[in-house]
Amino acid sequence: MSIANSIHGELRFQGVKVAKVRGIDYQVQRATLESGGIGDVDEEYCYEKRRTSGSATLLYKTDDLATVALMNRIFDDGEQVDDLKMIIHRGTGKSISGPALIGSLGISTSVGDNTQVSISFVISGKSNRTL
Repeated sequence: MSIANSIHGELRFQGVKVAKVRGIDYQVQRATLESGGIGDVDEEYCYEKRRTSGSATLLYKTDDLATVALMNRIFDDGEQVDDLKMIIHRGTGKSISGPALIGSLGISTSVGDNTQVSISFVISGKSNRTL
């Protein structure tokens, strides 16, 4: 279920804003597990862990050193989790944010020195929110 669609946001890498974010779709999923035992007549359920994920379009300048460092890190083979934070603005004083991991990336178009990149992401741990 999509719980937030936003007009804009930002992506921070090692504390530095590296991209504007737009077209954000943010979802929270909580699957259910059967928790009943042998001999129970009725099924009982409990919640599994929460998974927070989404997709968005990044807009960034190709000559920004912090952004170039992030893009190079994404294309590297390392397993290091980056200091990456997704912030979704939901209006005056309202936002959702959390440490993000980029799961997929696709370069779509370049206009002048700006590049648009489609991404999918997951939030690691619990997100911070003021709704």
